Amino acid sequence: MNWLVWLGMGAACIPLLLWMRLKREMRALTQGLRLLRHEEDRRQLRLTAWDRDLMELRDECGRLADRWKEEAVRAGLLDESRRRMLANLAHDIQTPLAGMLGYIEAVQGDGRLTEEQRAHYLDIASRKGRELSAMLRDFFELSKLEADDTPIRLQAVDLAELLPEWMLTLYPEFERIGLEPEVELSSAPALVWAEPGLMGRVAANLLSNALRYGAAGGAVGVCVREEGEHCALTVWDRGPGIPQSELPFIFDRLYTADPSRSRARRGSGLGLAIVRRLVERQQGTIEVSSIPHERTEFTVRLKRVRS
Repeated sequence: MNWLVWLGMGAACIPLLLWMRLKREMRALTQGLRLLRHEEDRRQLRLTAWDRDLMELRDECGRLADRWKEEAVRAGLLDESRRRMLANLAHDIQTPLAGMLGYIEAVQGDGRLTEEQRAHYLDIASRKGRELSAMLRDFFELSKLEADDTPIRLQAVDLAELLPEWMLTLYPEFERIGLEPEVELSSAPALVWAEPGLMGRVAANLLSNALRYGAAGGAVGVCVREEGEHCALTVWDRGPGIPQSELPFIFDRLYTADPSRSRARRGSGLGLAIVRRLVERQQGTIEVSSIPHERTEFTVRLKRVRS
């Protein structure tokens, strides 16, 4: 009978031992989460869990911790990026603002100015005001793009079919400059996964950029072609181009290149950063290459639609 008593006592102790082990694991998990809250290493969650439910709880806590740390890093980077952008923007606003105020004050306070001079000064002030307005508009658009995490609903889009529509909106500008755009399209439909509205903004921005800075070269063109798993939209010109030393920074926000040597600094300094963000939101890539006075091109690559 003694062995039955001992067996009964052992059986009664098993739940107690399991409960004590569970408590120990839970305390360790709680301590690990507490350390993670103070940005310690996730290795604190690598426990010797023995129960399947406890293992799943540990793994979920680990994944939650990883996600939390990723979001914390992302938030820190965005915060630092915004601080830099605000500092750069505040610096860049001073130039057009000072110029605009200077000419307005001259018109108001200098009685020796002729009517023709006054009109000229007001025209300059108006132009400076438009520059400032464009800079602020681009700044808020980029801020909105970076803050908006709403998924983009991609659909099958034929770049070759939409390109004439995009070109048509800018054709008056081509006529004003006296240029005929050079268009090269693939014979087959260039079906990609994209959002038509966003791609229209990308194309318009790149074409406007080419007209503004490359028209002096006498040629501006667009090419759509297939490249394996992708389709590429390239906008090119034969203008002064971009120095090689500046190419790695051309998509940076408010990049301050030398205005006497490059087109990177003119304008708001945010246009190409907006283009890159629009392309990235469509799961695409954009790159730039430049040989001054020969060919400067911006190429957007998007995933092809497989039939």
